[in-house]
Amino acid sequence: MSYLIVIPAYNEEAYLPLLLKDLTTITRDIVVIDDGSGDGTGACAEAAGVAVITQPHRGKGGALRSGFHYALEHGYDWVITMDSDGQHDWRDVPRFLKAMSMNGKTPDVIVGSRMGEAAGMPFVRRATNMFMSRLLSTVIGSRIEDTQCGFRAINAKVLRRLSLETSHYDTESELLIKSGKAGCRISSIPIKTIYNGAPSNINKFTDTARFIRLLWKTL
Repeated sequence: MSYLIVIPAYNEEAYLPLLLKDLTTITRDIVVIDDGSGDGTGACAEAAGVAVITQPHRGKGGALRSGFHYALEHGYDWVITMDSDGQHDWRDVPRFLKAMSMNGKTPDVIVGSRMGEAAGMPFVRRATNMFMSRLLSTVIGSRIEDTQCGFRAINAKVLRRLSLETSHYDTESELLIKSGKAGCRISSIPIKTIYNGAPSNINKFTDTARFIRLLWKTL
């Protein structure tokens, strides 16, 4: 079973070097998508000795889609997606590998869940995650504990079946919705909750509007 870790990155030179230093102790099958950064993000990835895709700024979803395309072109069986700001614990990667290797019971999509440590999550984020997770679980017809978590494992067969159209934070929701509607098996595993002060690039107005538009198109 081969897997590729896909890391979308936008102006993350403060956090990316340490993440890559740690991750490369597990694997060097890593690609960083430098999504039009204005800092040294791409140089940090190159210095770590991992694959780098440099592109104009397209948003997180656009970066993920570039990473998915790279994984399929290179024949990987699975993709693990991680954020580049240090808020996903690299030591949770083996949890995904174990879930990806379950004989006869392997899900198609495995989503990390921070809800087991939700007490450490900022109130607004926790409330938003709970609401969105219930809403998307209803739409998909499968219970997903933390639909807003970008730490995931996705079987390459799923990526070949789906046609993703969005390019921003709504892409992660689009992937879950379309996977669920295609009959894919989606499960959750617990992961560590980390909040290190890294700023969020989410625009609560624009990205909320994108999410509503996505729901309207997929219902």
